[in-house]
Amino acid sequence: MNAVQTNQHKNCYITIKGVNIYLDHTNERLKILDYPCISDNIIREIIDFAKDEGLGKIISNCRIKLLKLFNSNGFVIEGIINGFFQGEDAYCISYYIDPQRQVFSQKEEEDSILYQCLSDTKIFSLQKKHKYTIRRANVRDIPEMIKLFSTVFESYPSPVFSMEYLKKIMSEHVLFKLAEENGEIISIASADMDKLNLNAEITDCATYPEHRGRGILPSLIYSLEADLKEKGFRTAYSLSRAVNLGINKALSRLEYKYGGRLINNCHICGGYEDMNIWVKKLNED
Repeated sequence: MNAVQTNQHKNCYITIKGVNIYLDHTNERLKILDYPCISDNIIREIIDFAKDEGLGKIISNCRIKLLKLFNSNGFVIEGIINGFFQGEDAYCISYYIDPQRQVFSQKEEEDSILYQCLSDTKIFSLQKKHKYTIRRANVRDIPEMIKLFSTVFESYPSPVFSMEYLKKIMSEHVLFKLAEENGEIISIASADMDKLNLNAEITDCATYPEHRGRGILPSLIYSLEADLKEKGFRTAYSLSRAVNLGINKALSRLEYKYGGRLINNCHICGGYEDMNIWVKKLNED
């Protein structure tokens, strides 16, 4: 399957009245990043800006002290990432401009998958014997990584089909691990590291279909966690496709805790999908 090259060129970081924002046209949303000072007037100005840009929703990770302010301006809580801000919880809040964006994609199927994961009592244990090897990715791996991403994802929220993008984030804040077998990359996962807040998002998880069901992805995530612990990160979290049993089950068995569901959060695999939040404490305070 050939990957769809979604619109990336208008995505950018901007500031509105001192509030840092990511304008994300690829996913038709605006993300409020940080805000030393924020008020009703500033929030309304941000909402008006998002409407003018034709976006469907506004999202942010909010500290508890500002919840009341955002709630009073129409934001709703969709989930929680425990320990996001150097141990302090973040509330995942959304404001819906497009009412259709607030409608669950496939709620019955997603609820069934979640129930299976939460009912599963099996805990991940590291495989001692396997044919693949796990190592850190480097820039020479990028062409093969793009090939894998393009096979697995028809579309993706970030430009993982771009060599320059992968090279840039790999050199800055994203740790990629890959599984290799017979000289071929067969699975990938990454940790997007927020060094300021000591959290990392487990993301960019992809495995060729013929290699699924072998426990490769959980082993990659386990390896990423080991590196994050050594670096002093407190929290790992992941936003997983709510319709994908495999990744949700892998995170549950790795003892991540369910934190909620983000409705029509991003454009992935050809359309907007709901994303489950999974959270794990890595290091004690």
